[in-house]
Amino acid sequence: MHLNLSKQQIGLLLTFIFICFIVSATFIALSQIKIESQKHNLKSLQTVNHTTQEALQIWVEFRKLDVMRAAQDTRILAFANKLIKLQDKHLDIVNGQPLRRLRLIMTKILEPHSDIGFFIINKNRINIASMRDENLGNLNLIHQQRQAYLDRVFAGETLFIPTTQSDIPLKTKSGKYVEHLPTIFIASPLLNKAGKVIAVLAFRLDPAKDFTRIIQLGRLGNTGETYAIDNQARLITESRFDFQLRRVGLINDNDRGILTIRITDPGGNMLEGFIPTMATDKRPLTLMAQSAIAKNTSHNLVGYRDYRGVKVIGAWSWNETFGFGIATEINIDEAMRPYYKTRLVIIIVSILTIMLALSFSLFILWLDKRTKNKLNTANEQLEEKVTTRTKELASLNSELEQLSLLDGLTNIANRRMFDQALNREWKVSQRNQTTISLIMIDIDYFKEYNDSYGHQQGDACLIAISNILSSVTKRDIDLTARYGGEEFVLLLPDTNATHALLLAEKCRQRVMEEKIPHNASKVNDIVTISLGISSVVASAEYNPHSLVKAADKLLYLAKSNGRNRVESD
Repeated sequence: MHLNLSKQQIGLLLTFIFICFIVSATFIALSQIKIESQKHNLKSLQTVNHTTQEALQIWVEFRKLDVMRAAQDTRILAFANKLIKLQDKHLDIVNGQPLRRLRLIMTKILEPHSDIGFFIINKNRINIASMRDENLGNLNLIHQQRQAYLDRVFAGETLFIPTTQSDIPLKTKSGKYVEHLPTIFIASPLLNKAGKVIAVLAFRLDPAKDFTRIIQLGRLGNTGETYAIDNQARLITESRFDFQLRRVGLINDNDRGILTIRITDPGGNMLEGFIPTMATDKRPLTLMAQSAIAKNTSHNLVGYRDYRGVKVIGAWSWNETFGFGIATEINIDEAMRPYYKTRLVIIIVSILTIMLALSFSLFILWLDKRTKNKLNTANEQLEEKVTTRTKELASLNSELEQLSLLDGLTNIANRRMFDQALNREWKVSQRNQTTISLIMIDIDYFKEYNDSYGHQQGDACLIAISNILSSVTKRDIDLTARYGGEEFVLLLPDTNATHALLLAEKCRQRVMEEKIPHNASKVNDIVTISLGISSVVASAEYNPHSLVKAADKLLYLAKSNGRNRVESD
């Protein structure tokens, strides 16, 4: 059977085939582009989420050091022993002098970080010391809710205790006292002279403080947010969208989202006028919250409603160490905007191509070539936009990583960056047999400075000192870092003891020349510093910690010999 087709019919057939090809190609291209966009979005979300958790881990390690120092304080140990004896003899603890004096000491220790309170827990897991009288003599909260962690502390470990429900009403930022709010602890054992655990010292930390600021670094674009939830799906960090939550009535005008709302799905976008019909406490958890509190690590790139009802994509995980979930989300409209723009371009091009193909079927061959050229141009534009977006996200990730290596107050290197640099330069010194020097610096009577001038002026003093120290070192390989509190370090690779001593003395003189008033100092009426210098050629017999330990001992010697001086080995 022979088909006698006219040129017009052939043209229409070819046009139809061509249209089918265009539709199929467009669908395949858009599908592939969408997959690639989702892959890039997922990588960004997971990277931010992981980086945030690493930053939290660094913060936890620093706070553990704070508690360990307090647990080794001879004054605290002495009062703990007295309280243990009083408890064993069933004598009054509340009105005794040991508890009053211990509270004065602990107030000064807790104040710099705005910690909520503390516990000293005896071996029977009974509170024998606390800021609140009502806690004394009771079975400890940590034992009731996190017994396994407390047992490990009594076995000798210093631990971060995951989120627990407070046993007392806590004051929120809005000024209200709310019961059963999440609270966290860091606990360390108290040891007697024989090295045996006699009790446990625990600091009660406010989850709305430091780690909220850390988590806020993980904000992608204009609508991205990283936040934490407890095991009841309650928001335990600041919300980026408090102003929106107030506008739609999720929180009151003077309230904040933190510790106030649960991560539930209202059923629709409240920012666009949707009014939920279900009471707040009856609403289901968001897809993310359901998965996270089930201790799953997962993601969703299709889109789900967040606690505002806005459609977002996200990645989340449950951190067993912290005892809470961490989610990173961004509005799907913003995340997929490059894809939407590309899709629009391709669809418009495809529609115009089909219209031209139907209108000018006689020129189908010419039109085919022209259409392919347009498709190639569109694909190149797409690749360029995807590449640009990838670079933007990579730049953001680099910025987050850099922030985790800088001290938030002074903007110089922090302890983590110093440790990395020390390990690196130690290997260089060992390989090249060059001298590496370390200067440890402490601001004299800085606690008295804070007490006299206030913490805001104290922060200004720390910034000024860090600027002075940074100006003394000129080489790119030298590192000025904040070691902790009022302590700083200068890491000087390929520097002998003599040159290190000259730099240290220059630092001391420069600080005095700044003439920062310090009426509470017992050395001078201006701010001064004490310095300890250690220099060594790295070898297999030593490790980087030995250099830090040696410099720390010399710093202690400088302070013991009257302060405002340099001691060198």
